[in-house]
Amino acid sequence: MVSRTTPTDVALSRHDVALGVIPVFLALPALAAVLSGLPVPPLLGAGAVACALVVADVCFLHPPAGTGVVGRRDDATGRPEEATRRRRRTG
Repeated sequence: MVSRTTPTDVALSRHDVALGVIPVFLALPALAAVLSGLPVPPLLGAGAVACALVVADVCFLHPPAGTGVVGRRDDATGRPEEATRRRRRTG
């Protein structure tokens, strides 16, 4: 049986939101510059600073948790989990 994930089962993480916010922080100043007639470079510079703050937040203040196989160890053997799983499957 194949398990399928429905959209209601998925929750957005902080990092997902950050990836969505970065283009908005660049598009809104550009749109505002075009609509208001203000110079584009200072507004895009402000958007770039906001993007840099978001990137710094998700990389340094709230880094992703180590959920991958790399670096994780099986508690019983001390070996990487993937190697332990592979050994258990083969016998």
